[in-house]
Amino acid sequence: MNESDIHPTEHSELADLRRQLDRLQQAVISALVLVIVISGALNLFLLRQVKYSRTDLAVIRPEAESLVAAYTKTGAPALAEIIKQFTAYGRTHPNFRPILIKYKLMKPSETNAAPTTGAAPASIIHPAALPKKK
Repeated sequence: MNESDIHPTEHSELADLRRQLDRLQQAVISALVLVIVISGALNLFLLRQVKYSRTDLAVIRPEAESLVAAYTKTGAPALAEIIKQFTAYGRTHPNFRPILIKYKLMKPSETNAAPTTGAAPASIIHPAALPKKK
C-alpha cells in the first residue's frame, strides 16, 4: 500500500469534520442572535408594563391614601381591641390557646403562667368523644 490510498479517507474525514464544525458555529451564532432578539423584545414589553403600572398607580394613589388614613384613624384601634379581647379569652380558656399561638397572638411561654378556670386540660379526652368499638 502506498500513502495515496490512506490520504483520501483522511482528507474526506477532515473535510467532513470541518463542515460539521462550520454548521455548529452557524447554529451557535443563530441561537445567540435569537436570544438577543428575544431578550430585547422582553425588555421592551417590561418597560411598557412599568409605564402602564406607573400611570395606574398615579390614578389609584389618592384613593388608597384616603383608605389608609381612615384605617389608621378607626380600624387600627378597633383591631387592637379585638386582639386584646382574644388574648384575654385565651388566658381563661386553654382550648383556645393553640389558635392564639398559631397566629402569634400569644407566646407559648404565656400559657404556663396563665390561670385556668377549672376546665379539663386539653390532653384529657372525654370517654363520650372516643369512637365506639364494633
